[in-house]
Amino acid sequence: MKLIIVLLASFFIPVAGNGQTFRGIVRDSKTGEALPYANIGIQGKQLGGVSDQFGRFNVSFETAALNDVVVISYVGYARKQFRVSELDMTHEHLIQLIPIVLQLDEIVVDGKRESVTLGNKGKTSRHTGWGDFSSSRGRAIGLLIPAYDVPVRVNHLFFHVDACEFDSALVRINFFVYQKEQLIPFASQQKNIFHTINQKKGWVEVRILEDIILRNEEVIVAIEWLDAWAKPRSLKEGGSYVFTISLAKSMGYHYQRQTPEEQIQLIQSSYTPSIYLLCTPIQD
Repeated sequence: MKLIIVLLASFFIPVAGNGQTFRGIVRDSKTGEALPYANIGIQGKQLGGVSDQFGRFNVSFETAALNDVVVISYVGYARKQFRVSELDMTHEHLIQLIPIVLQLDEIVVDGKRESVTLGNKGKTSRHTGWGDFSSSRGRAIGLLIPAYDVPVRVNHLFFHVDACEFDSALVRINFFVYQKEQLIPFASQQKNIFHTINQKKGWVEVRILEDIILRNEEVIVAIEWLDAWAKPRSLKEGGSYVFTISLAKSMGYHYQRQTPEEQIQLIQSSYTPSIYLLCTPIQD
C-alpha cells in the first residue's frame, strides 16, 4: 500500500532538482536562419522567456510538471509544442519552425475620410515598466482597445516613454484579437515588428508596415520587452536601469504578461498605458 501511494504521488510532483533547463536554438526550417527573440513558454503558467538576438534560449523549467506543454512560437511561423516529459534537459535542442505563407486579400484605403485615432493619446506622471537587463525578457504591457465601427488599417503606433535609462532598448509590438478570454494573433501579420528606443523620454512613433487591419473587433496592443544595452552599474552608481511607459488617466483594461504562454491578465483600471494607434478607414 505504501508503495502504491508513493507511485501515485509521483505523478503530481513537479519536475524538480538541478539541470531542468530547456536550452537550444530556434531556426527557420527552410533557410536554417536563426530566429531572434522567439517566444518559449509553458502553456497557462508563468514559466518561460524569449530567445536572444542569435536565436539561442536558456529557460528554467524547474517548477514545471511532466505533463505541462511547452510552446515555441514566432510571428509568421507555425508554432511547435512538446510535453516537458518529451524533452531531454541534458542536451541542447534544435527547434525548427515552419514558415506560414498567407494569401492576403486586397484592401482599398478610403482617402475621403480622415485618420482615426484609437487608444490613449494622453499621459500623466504615473508609469509602469521594467528595470533590469535580462530577467524581464518576454514581459509585455499593453492596452485593450475597444472595437471601432468601420474597418481600419493601422499606419502608426505611438507609446509614451516616461524614462529610459539604458543607452538603447529593444521592444516588439504585438497585436492580438481578444475573443472569449483568448489571445489570437493577427492572421495578416507575417513579420515581427521590432523597434529600438534610443530616446530617454517622450512619445515613440512606430511605423506599421504590416497590413494590420481591425474589423470591428477588440484588439490588445502590447509593448514587449526584449533586450537592452548599457554598461552595467553598481549600487553606488544607481543600480538597475529603468525603462517605463507612461499611464493615461483613462478608464479601460490594462494588459500584463510576465511570460509568453501564461494565462491572460486584463486589469480594469482608471489609469491605462499611454498607447494609441493612428489608422485609416478602408473598403474591403
